[in-house]
Amino acid sequence: MATTLFAAENVVLAPLSGYTDPAFRHACRGQGCVRAFTPLVDAGSLLFGSARSTGILQRAADEPWLGVQLLASCPETLTRAAGMLAPHEFDVVDLNLGCPVPKVTRRGAGAALGAQSDLAAKCLDALVAACRCPVTAKIRVQSPTDPAPTVRLALKLQDAGAAGLTVHGRVWEQVYSGPVAVLVVRAVQEALRIPVIANGGVFDLTTAREIRDLTGCPGVMVARGAIGNPWIYRELLTGDTRPPPHEEVCAVIETHVRMMVEYSGEEVGIRNARKIILAYLCGRGYRRARRNAMSHLSTLREFDALMKILRDEGPSHHFDPVHDLPAFRRNLLGFTSRWRVE
Repeated sequence: MATTLFAAENVVLAPLSGYTDPAFRHACRGQGCVRAFTPLVDAGSLLFGSARSTGILQRAADEPWLGVQLLASCPETLTRAAGMLAPHEFDVVDLNLGCPVPKVTRRGAGAALGAQSDLAAKCLDALVAACRCPVTAKIRVQSPTDPAPTVRLALKLQDAGAAGLTVHGRVWEQVYSGPVAVLVVRAVQEALRIPVIANGGVFDLTTAREIRDLTGCPGVMVARGAIGNPWIYRELLTGDTRPPPHEEVCAVIETHVRMMVEYSGEEVGIRNARKIILAYLCGRGYRRARRNAMSHLSTLREFDALMKILRDEGPSHHFDPVHDLPAFRRNLLGFTSRWRVE
């Protein structure tokens, strides 16, 4: 089952905390995404019955494939959390060894656990023993120039039973910006017998092709490139680089937000939807006043009223989606040099 996650030409939706709920995944699946993850799940919160953590595990009836990613730094915690996942029938359970957020790394989880290869291997071994489905891991490169420590970590995870590996090509300190260490990712891909997916810096067809060529990985994982842009899956899977028309953008936003309200209720759904709506509108030529208004939404009625104005008004006539949107996305992601190939 895990091999399907790493099939050639795969484009996988990353586990994005605060984003990849059923509504987000539905938008991406509408553009061709098949393999997706829930948001990151804190194993400890799951054990203590956090409503938010249990809600993250929701799977829509029409989802063909879904993985879940667990965060913890204790083998026993992961074993107990895996038992709570059993009723949900996930296709893959993934161990997070790459989250760079301080509140995570301060307690030895995420990227901090990835820096402790022996403990990381013990945690993965515990998951393998407790899970009925394949277990994978998502790591970061340990050095931007020296492949040895990353390969060492990857080999230990492979020996512990990992069915596959995703490698984010940036070190912990880079967080999500700066060049991707493609040659380090390539070294991991060449050293392992299990399949490897490349992650980091994929936000259009050009960058996806570049990272595949430079790393040798047949599959890529898309993270921030999908926020506000589910059409990236159509682009990567079919080669269609045309930006979506205004009418389609509005329709996808409306469906996305209404699904968020359906799953979370109006108050929480609309509050969480603000950043989603802004991501859809940002860089597509919509007036600043409309974007600002969306950031203060509190009810579904307000959303409907603003969407009517947005539909009628459309993007600024000064905006050229063919030329302006790709340039905007490059600037947004802050790439001065995409790949580290020294």
